[in-house]
Amino acid sequence: LRFHYKDVDKLGKVCEDIKSQIAKACPEVIADGTRPFRCHWVGYEEDHLAVLVEAHFRIRPVGTEYWVNRQKVLEAINRAVVQNELEFALQTS
Repeated sequence: LRFHYKDVDKLGKVCEDIKSQIAKACPEVIADGTRPFRCHWVGYEEDHLAVLVEAHFRIRPVGTEYWVNRQKVLEAINRAVVQNELEFALQTS
């Protein structure tokens, strides 16, 4: 994910909230430590701050159930971003 430099002080909270929103929206998320479930600020880039989300689920990566879950993850990320009054940074180059 890409965020604006002006929002640097909000990244820790948004990362926590992204994980929380995914866990609420997706009961099949593996959060017991056997697979990674993380959201971290991972870098300063030229035109944005980079955040990585990694989540694994007890769902086969095919079919309708997979695509419905994927959409729930994207919606959960967006809820956390909106809740923290952030906007995604668009690619400039």
